[in-house]
Amino acid sequence: PNGSGKTTTMKILLGLMKPTTGGGTIFGHDIVRESVAIRERIGYLPQHPQFIEYLSAKENLLFTAKFFFTGPKKKLEDRCDEMLALVGLSEKSDRPIKGFSGGEKQRLGIALAQINYPDLLILDEPAAGMNPQETMELDNLIKEISKDGLAILLIEHDMKLVMSLSERIFVMDYGKKIAQGTPEEIRKDSVVIKAYLGEDT
Repeated sequence: PNGSGKTTTMKILLGLMKPTTGGGTIFGHDIVRESVAIRERIGYLPQHPQFIEYLSAKENLLFTAKFFFTGPKKKLEDRCDEMLALVGLSEKSDRPIKGFSGGEKQRLGIALAQINYPDLLILDEPAAGMNPQETMELDNLIKEISKDGLAILLIEHDMKLVMSLSERIFVMDYGKKIAQGTPEEIRKDSVVIKAYLGEDT
C-alpha cells in the first residue's frame, strides 16, 4: 500500500538517503560508503521521473548518456536509438518531452534507466498515471526487457501487474515484511494479498 516504505527503502539502498540505523550491501558494496560504485551498475526509474522538457526524447537520453560514456558521438547516438526503439518511441525521438503523455514519459524513463547497461534495473511504480492500455503495454515491455536476462526489481502496488511479471514477491506494509515468495505461494498462502487482489479469501 501507499506509505509502506517501498520508495524510501530504494532510496536508502541507492545512497540517495542515509539510514538512521542498520545497513546493507549491493553487489558486495556498502550502501553508505560505496553508493557511487553501486549506482554505476544500476538503472533506476524513480516514481516521478524528471526530464528537461524543452529537449527532445533523444536529446534527454544523450544528455544522460554523457555521464556514463566517453567516446565517439555516433556510439552514444546508437545506444540512444537502441533504447528508444526498445520502448517504442523511435518515431517520437525528435519531439520535445513537454508534449509527451504520462505513459510515454514513463517509457522514456525506462529507456533512460537502461542507458548505462545496468546489471540491475529498479522500476519504482512505473505504472503510475497510466491508463489500462498503457499498463498492458508496460507489462509487455518489461517482459521483453527481461528476456535478455536483466534482473529487474519492480516496486509496485498494482498487485495484478506484480503477479503477471514477477518470479518472486516481497510485500511490505508499514515498513515491515508481511509476505514473501513466488506468485503461486503468495496467492495460495496469504489472505492479505488475496484481499489486495480483490479475490475471495
